[in-house]
Amino acid sequence: MKVKTLFLLLSIVFFGACGASASPSLNSSTPSWLNNPPSDTSRYFYAVGYGDTQKDAKSDALGVISAKISVDVASNFSNSLTASRQNGDEDILQTTKSEVVSKSKKIEYSDVKVQDSVNKGGKWTLLVQVDRDILTASYERKLQKVDAKIKTEWEIYQDAGYFEKLKLSSVINKYLKETDTFFPLLHALDVNYDDSKYTSRYLTYTKEMRKAKRELVFKIESDKNSEPLASLIRSELSMQNATFSNKNYNILIKVTTKAKMRKVNSTNEEFKKLTIALRRTVIKATDKKGIVVSNVMYKTKSGSSEGFSDAISRVAKYEKMIDKKGIISFLTGN
Repeated sequence: MKVKTLFLLLSIVFFGACGASASPSLNSSTPSWLNNPPSDTSRYFYAVGYGDTQKDAKSDALGVISAKISVDVASNFSNSLTASRQNGDEDILQTTKSEVVSKSKKIEYSDVKVQDSVNKGGKWTLLVQVDRDILTASYERKLQKVDAKIKTEWEIYQDAGYFEKLKLSSVINKYLKETDTFFPLLHALDVNYDDSKYTSRYLTYTKEMRKAKRELVFKIESDKNSEPLASLIRSELSMQNATFSNKNYNILIKVTTKAKMRKVNSTNEEFKKLTIALRRTVIKATDKKGIVVSNVMYKTKSGSSEGFSDAISRVAKYEKMIDKKGIISFLTGN
């Protein structure tokens, strides 16, 4: 009897111990990646995302990947082709860097795989995998499309005259600025990415455009209505290191403004004092042979309580245009 009792006690202890050791297995179904996500490799990005829906969780995971890429982009920016091309211009470099980092946070993902998912309490957790090669190829195609446009414009540029080159350089620089956002990103996606087929060519384009710009010599003429604007244009060109001469010029810029007066119909005493000038401003550029190389017209209106002449002379609207477009695009209308 004592033997049976002892056997029963031992059985209880044994099975109790088994039960205790089995309890962690309840958590064995919890994926290891929840607490220990896979590290990124040279082939894949990985991230865990959370959300009320699978779509939200997927977006959250991709946001994590984009954040990691943007950190890499920012840290390597100073060694990029972009930094070399913008040599020495700290303001442009800082602006471009901000744009590049911002774009790297808004990556367009073309191939995303959900490796695993967990739904607890109506909340989704996803493990997402992104193929670096596929993402790199996608952005390389985007770059090639812009590069094709640059090549087309450059062929025209090589046979163009002085001011025509200035106009075309504005377009080419716009496309080059677009490519500036691709290179740091492509290097972040693929550490072995080779941009040599673009690098030397783009640097050559930039150097030649700068050289052509230095060879331009301006003369500026204006009617009385346009004198303040002509002064603004001269100031903006001076900041671009432009050269001026009344005799040895190769580009003549003529600025003319016609204006109509309009009064404000209002019961407000302040508004009643305002005089509105409806302006039609023409900026025409000719080469030394008198051939028109650019002709752009702007319609603006400006108000003043000091009279019609003062309203005509206000340049705030033009300043906003130049700030937005740049002085070259303002002059050429591009």
